[in-house]
Amino acid sequence: MTDKGWIQFLLVVVPVMSLIGAWLALRVVSRRGRGQERKDKGQV
Repeated sequence: MTDKGWIQFLLVVVPVMSLIGAWLALRVVSRRGRGQERKDKGQV
């Protein structure tokens, strides 16, 4: 019974953690893009 519980737990946690990781990565990428745009505008 405990094995089945662990499998269900992993089936829920792994996709959720994957989504959170993707969301954080997109935030970092968007911040970097915005930062570069601001620097470019300031130099021109």
